[in-house]
Amino acid sequence: MDSGMLGKLAQILLAVALLASVRLAAADERQVIVDDAWSGATGYHFSGRLTETHNPASGGQGSAKTLYRNTRLLFTSGEAGVVAWQVGDQAWSLRTDDDGYWALAVNQTQAFAPGWHDIVTEPVASSPAGLLVVDPANRLGVISDIDDTILVSDVLKKKTLLKNSLMVPAARRVPVTGMAELYGRMLKANPSSESSSVFYVSASPKQLTDNLRAFLSQNGFPRGVLMLKEISEACGGSLLDQQAYKLRLIEAILKAYPQVRFALFGDDGEKDPEIYAELQEKFPGQIEGVWIHRVNPDPDRVKFPGQKDVAGLLL
Repeated sequence: MDSGMLGKLAQILLAVALLASVRLAAADERQVIVDDAWSGATGYHFSGRLTETHNPASGGQGSAKTLYRNTRLLFTSGEAGVVAWQVGDQAWSLRTDDDGYWALAVNQTQAFAPGWHDIVTEPVASSPAGLLVVDPANRLGVISDIDDTILVSDVLKKKTLLKNSLMVPAARRVPVTGMAELYGRMLKANPSSESSSVFYVSASPKQLTDNLRAFLSQNGFPRGVLMLKEISEACGGSLLDQQAYKLRLIEAILKAYPQVRFALFGDDGEKDPEIYAELQEKFPGQIEGVWIHRVNPDPDRVKFPGQKDVAGLLL
C-alpha cells in the first residue's frame, strides 16, 4: 500500500473516530427535569429527575415528528448521578436514585423574599424552573387539575387523549376557555398576587413537565408550582393510583400553608370530585370552594354536596 493510500486510510479512520466520539459525547449529554420548588410551614421542597437529553416537540412540527419526540420523552431513561442546584446564594447537591429521581425537603426558616426565585442546576435544566415563596399576607390559593380542567384532553376518550397528549405540540394544545382569566381574577384578592399559592397537580407523568410548563406559560395561566407524577419501577410505575397520589400531594400543600384558603378546581372525568370531597371533610377550614368542570356525559355521575359547576364562574 503506497503512502497516498495510507494517508487516505488514516483520514478515514480519524473521521470515524471523531464521529464515534461525537456520538459518544451526545449519548453522555444529560439534563435535569427540574420541578418547581416551594416553601411553606414545612420548609423547602426541591425535586426533579436527571435524564439523557432530548429536545421537546416545537409548535411548527407535524404530528408524526411530535409523536416521535414525545414518545422519546416518555421513555427517556433516568440517569444515576449527582445533581447540583442553586437559588440565590444558597446551593445544594444530591445523588439521584437509579431512575434519576431526586428530592430534598429542607426544614429551615425562610431565607428568601416572597416571590419566584430562579433555580440554576448542573447539569443544565431542560426548562426554566423556580422556587415559590408565598407572601404571608396572601390568604387565597388555587389548586388545579390540568387535563379537562384547564387543558382540553378528552380523558374519557382514550384514543383522543393519547392523540392530544402525544401528537399535538404544547404550543398548539387547546386551553379550556376562560380558565386562565378566572384564576387571574380570583388571585387579585391577594395583596401580592404574583406570589400566591398556586399549584397545578396532575397524574400526568413527570416526563411531560416541559410540555405542560410551556402550555401554562403560553396560555397566560398564573405562574404556579407544577406537580406531576413520578413513574418508575421504584414507585410502582402506575398511572392508575391517581386518587392516593393527588390526596397525598394536596394534603402536603394544605399543611404547608395553614393560613391559606384554597379554591380547588377539577373535572368529573376521573376522580377529582371524590378526592376533593375527602379534602373538604379533612380540611374544612382551608377549602374556599370546590368547582368542577362537568365533562362526564353519565347522568348518574355522583355529585358531592358543596361542589359547584365551574361554568357558573365563567359566565
